[in-house]
Amino acid sequence: MSVAEPPALTRSAAETEALGARLAARLRPGDVVLLTGEMGTGKTTFVRGALRALGVTRPVTSPTFTLGHRYDEATPPASHLDLHRLAGLDDEDPALLEDYVGPGRVAFVEWPQDAVDLLGVLARVAVRVELAHAGADTRRITST
Repeated sequence: MSVAEPPALTRSAAETEALGARLAARLRPGDVVLLTGEMGTGKTTFVRGALRALGVTRPVTSPTFTLGHRYDEATPPASHLDLHRLAGLDDEDPALLEDYVGPGRVAFVEWPQDAVDLLGVLARVAVRVELAHAGADTRRITST
């Protein structure tokens, strides 16, 4: 499945959420979405839009201090992970991510740089989304 799209520019949080929702419509259980970009580029905003499209109505916030949030009410069930605070997964038990990533759920992973190999073993990396500042409130979002 190809979920890559041409780069897009968004000029508001609502537009970034809408782009996340559009991506979510193409995801299947077992898919992992890797999100990269500097702080404040809208990674969590993008994920919020995707989770809303999957049926999540409760607040969607960054799981920076908890590793991840599970949204079992989503269709399919989904997870949102933020690996920013982990220095690496070399010394971590691979089971650390099993509750969040797997064949029965969609997973959105912010700051995945140190976990790409492990994430690929647990599930299918379906798309990589890169968000970048493009001046003022504009974001450039590229998916491959």
